[in-house]
Amino acid sequence: MALEDFLNVKDGETTEDMLFTLESVACLGCCSLAPVMMIGDETYGKLDGKKAVKVIKEIKKHELR
Repeated sequence: MALEDFLNVKDGETTEDMLFTLESVACLGCCSLAPVMMIGDETYGKLDGKKAVKVIKEIKKHELR
């Protein structure tokens, strides 16, 4: 999985910087946007591995300022 590789965590684990916890869920109620991920209250849809990693990179860039 692209996010596991990029973040260097497995499902259920938290990154060393404590910014992200990877948690697989059965449903987010966003079938029309699938595949999706949620970060906080934000939903990101129509993702593939590259797009998901890009979202994470953008968040890290803003958080680590």
